[in-house]
Amino acid sequence: MEKQENSVAFWSMMVILAYMLIVCIFCPIAFAGNPGYVAVRLPLMILALVLPFIHFFIFAGMEIAKGGKK
Repeated sequence: MEKQENSVAFWSMMVILAYMLIVCIFCPIAFAGNPGYVAVRLPLMILALVLPFIHFFIFAGMEIAKGGKK
């Protein structure tokens, strides 16, 4: 069961990294000349920077909770 939980953590982090790659690298390059896109891009980039921390606290919190039950 632990291997499956580690797999979920790994693949969810890969999805977060793909989102960060698209939002923080590809979108600014693709829409560089469009000033109206800045209002949309900023919240997406903030979310992309916050998601890894949320991921860490969820999976680290689950590990801490497991350790406390032993």
